[in-house]
Amino acid sequence: MRSKNINHVVHEWLNDLIQPNDIIVDATCGQGYDTLFCLQKGANVLGFDVQKEAILKTKQTCSDYNQLQLINDSHAYLSQYITQFNGIVFNLGFLPNSDKSIITTATSTIQAFESALECLPKQGWMCVSFYRGHEGGEEEAQLGIQWMQDHLHIIKTYTYEGVNRAPIAMLGIKR
Repeated sequence: MRSKNINHVVHEWLNDLIQPNDIIVDATCGQGYDTLFCLQKGANVLGFDVQKEAILKTKQTCSDYNQLQLINDSHAYLSQYITQFNGIVFNLGFLPNSDKSIITTATSTIQAFESALECLPKQGWMCVSFYRGHEGGEEEAQLGIQWMQDHLHIIKTYTYEGVNRAPIAMLGIKR
């Protein structure tokens, strides 16, 4: 039996969490699919990406919505742009069909996790998809998963069973 697509699983989780007018951070907006999902749920979204190409793709993907602010900067600096939000989504790794040398790193991701924790209210949530198949991805996943387990109440996890270096999605709630 084929596993469910990890992005579909994450959207099922987000569907149960996001309320209209929530403020959501998409820490790695990429092509804009998570951003669009949050906007469709009625959220106000602040999207980050280090690649201008990703910002442009997200802007195009989400062109029907005006409750969106896009920032061409690292998620590591999110607290310079926002001080409180309801939830945050990370889809780590690299932008598909682009320069695969531009990746998220364990250092910037843990810095972003720390900033996010300060900005989340009690019961605020963090949803992270870790991709382990690229260089640095395994280290980022190991450190990120450990950080989440140490700082959040993990309520959901998902991966593809029996797949070597499969992505892992986790959802945690601030204690």
